[in-house]
This record gives sequence, C-alpha cells and structure tokens, in this order.
Amino acid sequence: MKFNSLLFIVFCFVSSSAIASTSTLECVYKKYADPEGIHVTKNDFILRYLIDPDADKVYVLGNNGSNEVVKVPGNDHVSFLEATGAGNVMVTTITNTMDTVHSRNTVGFGGDLIPSQYYGKCTAK
Repeated sequence: MKFNSLLFIVFCFVSSSAIASTSTLECVYKKYADPEGIHVTKNDFILRYLIDPDADKVYVLGNNGSNEVVKVPGNDHVSFLEATGAGNVMVTTITNTMDTVHSRNTVGFGGDLIPSQYYGKCTAK
C-alpha cells in the first residue's frame, strides 16, 4: 500500500500524454484546529482532488463546487494551492504516506482572520 501511495504521488508530479484517464485523491479529515484549540469533526470533512495528466491540471472537488488548483511538487509530498474569488488561500499538502493537512487562511467580512487547519488521510481512487 505504501508503494502504491508513493507511486500515485509520483504520478501527480509527472504529466504523461500516454495516460488517457483522470485519477482522484480522496482526503478525509477528522480533526481540525482553530484559535480555540484542536477539535474532532462532527462529520468527516472530505476533499477530492481530480488529477488530469493529459491537461496537466488538478481540480479540488469540495462542498462548495470545484476549482482548479496549482500543483506544487516536493521531495516526499505534493501541495495544492487554491485562491478563492475573495482572495483567500487554501493549501493542502499530501505526503507520500498519504497523511494530509489542509490549511485555510480566510479573511472574513470586516477583515477578521478566520484561520483553520484540518488533519487527515488520503486514498487514491
């Protein structure tokens, strides 16, 4: 399983015109942190990343629809950056062991900072 996870992450780094299908990473988050502390989610928070190697694009599929994200490969991980229409930045990092952290850097109306960070695991679908 660890080899398959690593292989999938490597797959995220490389675009190949020989591969004609898309793949999905499903990330399930069960804990989160905010200024009040660390909490367990009442319901699983799930993000899915659709990887299209033919177009060399990645999309996040969440509860608010889908958006294209920027892929940033690392040595033993990959990160996906999303900028919302309001200018807020979301970053998801997935390690080669499929551990994941999703950070939201949100500024609400009136300029209030609403930071949060979610912790979970991903699986290749």
